[in-house]
Amino acid sequence: MTNLSTQYTAVMKFLKDNDDFSIFYHLDCDGITSAALLTEAINRLGKRVYAYRPTNYEDFKPHLDLSDFSKNIIICDVAGTVVGRNISLFSGKNLCVLDHHELAEPECDVYVNPKMWGDDVYTPCALLTYRLLEGLVKDLDWVSLIGTLSDAGGKENKDFVFDVCKKYGVEPGSHEFLLDNIFGRAGELINNMVIEYERHGADEALGILLLSKSLKELMDNERLRSTTEKIDKNIKSLIVEFATKSEKRDNLIYFFEMDPEKRRYASTLSTVLSMHGYGDRVIVIMTKVKNSVEKISIRASNVGIDLPDILKHVFKHMKGSGGGHKPAAGAQIEPNDKEKFKKLFVEETMVRLEKPL
Repeated sequence: MTNLSTQYTAVMKFLKDNDDFSIFYHLDCDGITSAALLTEAINRLGKRVYAYRPTNYEDFKPHLDLSDFSKNIIICDVAGTVVGRNISLFSGKNLCVLDHHELAEPECDVYVNPKMWGDDVYTPCALLTYRLLEGLVKDLDWVSLIGTLSDAGGKENKDFVFDVCKKYGVEPGSHEFLLDNIFGRAGELINNMVIEYERHGADEALGILLLSKSLKELMDNERLRSTTEKIDKNIKSLIVEFATKSEKRDNLIYFFEMDPEKRRYASTLSTVLSMHGYGDRVIVIMTKVKNSVEKISIRASNVGIDLPDILKHVFKHMKGSGGGHKPAAGAQIEPNDKEKFKKLFVEETMVRLEKPL
């Protein structure tokens, strides 16, 4: 039977049998910290990482050129469903996938997902990677905790959070997802680099993290701090705009259409709003990113609904796609379907809350 121990053996064999690696990591703090943990483990085995690619799910397309990447590829924090649909891209490569999303095992050399051994606890990829490679990176528990908290994993992994916080003399905080501590703030600093500079920001944040010898050194990095000051200023302005311009449904669901030029702030804005004043509301931020695409970021921290399940039912009745985690999800639709999406989303949400329309 598959379990963490057997997957550890498989991953270690993959690392020891091969000589150089390329790491594909998700374009967020969980993906960045996972890549950092993998890099350190590989280096400590006397091997090296040849190249990196920060990526989003939509990047996996038939024309993706893998000629610049090594024969041995590790993909972390990118859904196995996406890799499985595009597995032909990796023909001729040795492939290892570390994932914690919806289970869909691709045909690759090594695939690790906690759901394979019946673990339904929400385990961000940074924590999965740390547990797999703890023997090599035990001193980097602080890196794993940054990624775990940034991906809303604090609530379901409190023992790990409390143990690491105690080790470093940090108060865990009282936020539901234990984000109100220095580890949570570090996650913001890293994510802000992605918001402001996108792929280049992700690569730069990874480089800063790899060079940081401690949490304090990371927090004191001037590049991270100055970028966050800029982001914080813009987010404060957007919070005011949200309060005055959002469309409210039953004083529960807030729809907000964001200026396309500010679209990179959508996910962060929805997260900040859910933490400050709107935690018991459903926040739906919609942004037109192309003439044919409307991207949607949704948060429902303390509402008690399963957002991916709601989206699944919505898209039975209209064209679109989406997914994520129970309190945080994303989707995309055609711009002309905005009102239809709003109507269906409200209906599905109210059904689950057993409230009349």
